[in-house]
Amino acid sequence: MPTIEQQAARLLEENDVRRAPVPVDAIARAAGLDVRYAPTTDDVSGALIRDGKAAVIAVNSAQHENRQRFTIAHEIGHYILHKRTERHFDEDFRIDYRNSVSSEATERSEIEANGFAAALLMPEIFLRRDLLRVELDENNPDPAIQTLAVRYKVSRRAMELRLLNLGFISPV
Repeated sequence: MPTIEQQAARLLEENDVRRAPVPVDAIARAAGLDVRYAPTTDDVSGALIRDGKAAVIAVNSAQHENRQRFTIAHEIGHYILHKRTERHFDEDFRIDYRNSVSSEATERSEIEANGFAAALLMPEIFLRRDLLRVELDENNPDPAIQTLAVRYKVSRRAMELRLLNLGFISPV
């Protein structure tokens, strides 16, 4: 069985995505998912609803664009990784599940979907290449983290966690 990283990489390859930012909404549509945006309460980020062969990703349009992109990638993760789930509703899932505490969390499917979203939006191979162009100061990685977050259209915290998890930066 391919790893989550491999499954995300395969999806990028199938969609001929070679650089950031990843067009996550186009990838969802290419996978046969209908992406719909509507404002809702802040505690709801998104949902994946399956009805037979049809599937819809609902995204809270009241949230920041970076959060919407992460929500779409997260729900694609549920769609690919958790095929038996008919309905999945995310109430403010936290992206920091992807840190070292992840193994202690009780919601394995959420951890997996967050990991998939990180791998899809911030592929290791893209980051390796971009880190050659960005001056990464190990004593002060904040400027590089911010530059990469803007380039990849993700939150600064999501980028920091991804770089930590891949071993590109060290914990403070």
